[in-house]
Amino acid sequence: MNTKANNRQPNLFLEILKGLGANKLTSALLVVIFASSLAVVQVTHSARAQLIKQDTLLQERDELDLEWRYLLVEEEFYSQHARIEEVATTKLEMKRPTSQDEQVIIIQ
Repeated sequence: MNTKANNRQPNLFLEILKGLGANKLTSALLVVIFASSLAVVQVTHSARAQLIKQDTLLQERDELDLEWRYLLVEEEFYSQHARIEEVATTKLEMKRPTSQDEQVIIIQ
């Protein structure tokens, strides 16, 4: 049974830990690399989230700009003199007074 235990392959994980324990610089560099890789992942995620937010805001700005243009066109339509005169004559049944309809009042 001793011969089987001696022929057994070493545990790779334990050998790696022994090697890292023996060389402190390698261990420190491994920790730094791991920390920087986590930082890269975090920054990338944050940048993508900001780009998505920017796209959403740009789309909202375009929709508001389009709505603003429609409102300007509508305002222009309703403020035209001919339109006002047409509404006055058709809906309100107003007409221009003639000279016979005019009355002059003199205040003393």
